[in-house]
Amino acid sequence: MAVRLSDIPAEGLVLDYRHDPGRLEPLGEGVRVLEPVDVHLTITPEGDRYLIQGEVKGRVQVECGRCLAPVTLTGVAPCAVDARPLPNQPSPDEPGSLVRGDLDVIFYSGPVLNLDDLVREQLLLNIAMRPLCREGCLGLCPSCGKNRNESPCGCRDLAATDPRLDELRKLRGRSNA
Repeated sequence: MAVRLSDIPAEGLVLDYRHDPGRLEPLGEGVRVLEPVDVHLTITPEGDRYLIQGEVKGRVQVECGRCLAPVTLTGVAPCAVDARPLPNQPSPDEPGSLVRGDLDVIFYSGPVLNLDDLVREQLLLNIAMRPLCREGCLGLCPSCGKNRNESPCGCRDLAATDPRLDELRKLRGRSNA
């Protein structure tokens, strides 16, 4: 969604809308938006900057971090971002470096503020690094690749047969005695 900066009144603009998932694709490798995303934002002008606050609610499908099964996540991502005009020249700090305050900043150029990237970013930030299909997920067998949640694969446990772990087994045996 694009908002013309000239349409934002001094007291701010409240936006409540459903964001088309097609406009957010590609969201990331292995991540799919399942339905329209509910967006509630307030855009408040502060000079040539705009404070954007609110939340993004959506359902995404990702892969389990252990067994690669599809996992549906529903999340509410609060956001508080400062939209600033794109600087014409690099800052006096080191070029290309980020400072702590830059992490909550988006940049715009021209008379329009595009919110697609902001909504996409908030959804991605709300996804766990390694989402699981369930708490006790057994994952894939490292030998044959079978999903151990569905049935045992019959492969021997690598940790039990790996000779490099013999010394650790001896230490563990002494600590249990």
